[in-house]
Amino acid sequence: MAMNREVIVIIGAFVVAVYLTVLNVTYPLIGIDVVEKKNGDVVVSGVYEFGWAEQHGVRPNDRVIKINGKHPRFHNTVKKYHVIEQAKTITIQRRNQVQTLRVDMKSHGVAQWAYYILLPTIFFVFTIRFSIFLLRLRPHDKSAIVLIYFLLLMGLCYVSASLSAKYEPIGRQLFNGIFLALPTVFLHFVYKYFEKEKKVWFAKTTVFFLYGLNVSLVFALLTAPFHSIDETNVLLLACLINMSSVFTLLAKGWKKLQGDALQHTIKGIVFAISSSTIPFLFFYSFPMLVMKKWILPAELTVIFLFALPTVFFYLMATDQLFQLPFSIGRLKYLGLFALFPSFFIMIVYNQWIRRSSKWAELVVLFSVVYIIVLATFYIKEWLDRKWRAKLRMQKHFYEESLYRISEQLKKQRTVEGAMYCLEKELQEILDVEKIEVIQSINEPLSFEYNQAHWANIVKKINGAPLSIGRVMEHRSLFVVFIGSFHETSLWLVGKKKRPLSFRTEQKDWLSTIVYYTSMTIENMLKVEELLKELDRLKETEHSISFTRLMFQWSERERKKLAIDLHDTLLQDLILLRRKVENLLVQPLYVEDIQKQLNDIEEEILDVIDVTREICHELRPPFLSQMGLKQAISQLIARFHLRTNIKVKWNVHIQAKLGEEQELAMYRIIQELLNNAVKHSQASTIQLVLDAQDEAVQLCYVDDGVGIEMEKLNDHHDNLGLFGIKERVQGLGGTCKIASSHGSGLEITVTIPL
Repeated sequence: MAMNREVIVIIGAFVVAVYLTVLNVTYPLIGIDVVEKKNGDVVVSGVYEFGWAEQHGVRPNDRVIKINGKHPRFHNTVKKYHVIEQAKTITIQRRNQVQTLRVDMKSHGVAQWAYYILLPTIFFVFTIRFSIFLLRLRPHDKSAIVLIYFLLLMGLCYVSASLSAKYEPIGRQLFNGIFLALPTVFLHFVYKYFEKEKKVWFAKTTVFFLYGLNVSLVFALLTAPFHSIDETNVLLLACLINMSSVFTLLAKGWKKLQGDALQHTIKGIVFAISSSTIPFLFFYSFPMLVMKKWILPAELTVIFLFALPTVFFYLMATDQLFQLPFSIGRLKYLGLFALFPSFFIMIVYNQWIRRSSKWAELVVLFSVVYIIVLATFYIKEWLDRKWRAKLRMQKHFYEESLYRISEQLKKQRTVEGAMYCLEKELQEILDVEKIEVIQSINEPLSFEYNQAHWANIVKKINGAPLSIGRVMEHRSLFVVFIGSFHETSLWLVGKKKRPLSFRTEQKDWLSTIVYYTSMTIENMLKVEELLKELDRLKETEHSISFTRLMFQWSERERKKLAIDLHDTLLQDLILLRRKVENLLVQPLYVEDIQKQLNDIEEEILDVIDVTREICHELRPPFLSQMGLKQAISQLIARFHLRTNIKVKWNVHIQAKLGEEQELAMYRIIQELLNNAVKHSQASTIQLVLDAQDEAVQLCYVDDGVGIEMEKLNDHHDNLGLFGIKERVQGLGGTCKIASSHGSGLEITVTIPL
């Protein structure tokens, strides 16, 4: 529904623009100011440079005898505004000569068509095409919708501006309303866009206040009696006030978003509105209010409006605004940006260098200028690629440096190591004399420096928000904020060998490399905090659940590894064995080859057995298929095959064990047997597993060398027993260990059901 509404708005704007264009074509801008003498004569007091009258020889002090066959004082625009517009015939008397001039479409000059019809029409087509493009890609984005309204209003404002100059009632009132509303609508778009990004810096009430103020002003202009106010001056003054508000708020946003991801967006928006409006404000509006005379005519200054949609399109194409999913060919991209400078150069040339009244000459002029501008853009891109390729051949190319330090930072385990890598890379890449890291900008530096230069940098730091990687420099000194870690700030301070400012690519590289280092340090500290937190959890009441979780995770990893081994290595070996079997049945092989193949088969069988045993140890399949007792039987059988230790075992399971308890008991027995082989030097092991209604209990006894109880808590020397205790505690059970050196080992494990 919302999209349908916007489509209706676009269609409505198009219909209005067509109607206004028809009116524009009907009447040229005559451009005659008149004054009525005491004797009743109407005399020309001024002739506008770009008007029809200037081109047809009307001069100041000419007497106007008739307009449309009637006395001039009865003509509507003369009576209300003291100008001659919307006339079909004008009778002029100069000295004793009387001349009747016909004002019609044939008498339109080239300048009239260019300034009042062609350029406004092209601009409106540009804005309406832009609006459709934006609506198609962002139909539900409120900020995009407001921007569409702004673009359409700006196009209608340009089209209706010439009608306002011609004092056509509908066009003039429409222009007044749009002209006053445009700055506020633009500010509304800025608010909506940055509100969506949660970075807005001014209140919504500011926008509504400006809306209300401008609506009141439009109403005052509509209801004010003729000649009671100077309408043009009111509009120009209101425009200056509105734009001052816009620029003030944008300046605050620029300052607030320094170092933010949106800083390029706000800069682009500021550039767009500045480049499109400042020529009109400074070369027409302000001089007209102060000196009653423009420096540049409005017809020339409004051409800069083309810059606004052009810059906005650039911001969208470079993902700095809206991040739209679209692509555009290189020729279309450069061709679009070549339009505005081509129009501007053509008009300036025609206006001040060589004025032409023939359309053919203007078309040729525009074509030549457009081709030159387009070729210039292409040559610039070619040179950029060429020099960029040469830069890549340099020893210390910045991208290679970023890769190099990122590899070095990955190997660091301390903050000091990371800072050493950073300082070393800076010394190698930049032309610097000294580098050091400080914790406060107020602490003295270890090297000699200019106090005034340092004071200037400190002033910049205190006057701007901190952002990681921001480069601040003054003459030979520079400072980069690395970050705040555990309430400690780190600053990189350096002294250049020459007092030259960093180039843009150097600043970008320096910001990026410092940001890399900052992230590395932050991650180091987070890992360190995490390890401390894990140690703390082991000592608290959360230890049981934590340990249980760790063993569950371990079992999942074992299961995954067992499946991978079974599905890859084991299957490959089985397939290899089958191939060897096929070779053995071939009668063509001689006896020695068959013997070798028999040996290969035996080796493969051994590998298969070992692999299968590893899989069983990683994830015993018997637990879910045969039960715990059978799994233990298989485990002890394999144990007897590889050791000389005798195991006496007995299993009594009279209660239902959960999968977790079964797996835990199997793992504990497995670990006890492995531990016996490695450390106990035992000849006999006794195992008794008893599962009753409330608990399952395992008793282990061997006749080995035992263990000194005071060394039991040494995790490194007794990792197996420590793991058993952790696993049992994770299930809420107990593990009692009794032993002394030379008297064997006795372990009792109890796990509740």
